[in-house]
Amino acid sequence: MSTPARPQVPTQPPRPQSPSAAGFLPVDRIQPRRTWWIAPLVGVLVALVVQLVAALLLLLSPMALDSCSAANPCGGTEAAIGVALVLFLLALLSLGVPWYPAKRKSLGVGIAVSLIPLGLTLASIGTLLIGIGVG
Repeated sequence: MSTPARPQVPTQPPRPQSPSAAGFLPVDRIQPRRTWWIAPLVGVLVALVVQLVAALLLLLSPMALDSCSAANPCGGTEAAIGVALVLFLLALLSLGVPWYPAKRKSLGVGIAVSLIPLGLTLASIGTLLIGIGVG
């Protein structure tokens, strides 16, 4: 009597794969550092404090337009307030950006990406102050 042939078992376990637009690729096997969260947390906290100052300046900036009239137009100030508002909204939206790259990439990339919200907020404040005529 003959015994049935046993199926061949692969010697290595199959590697998990993740879908992408280009097809299936091996899963990223980079292990996050134990303290990966420090750079984005510090960046977000500093950016939030600066964003409070930016929000205060944006709320007070319409007072800079009180002297505007038909004889004294303030078109540059209005444009600066609009640009500052857009940059401020981008800064708010960018608060979530640093978390994933900081966990998956090197420390330098984590720190650099964590500075994005702060940079956008400072650009917002600078644009607003230059437009109002403070700087």
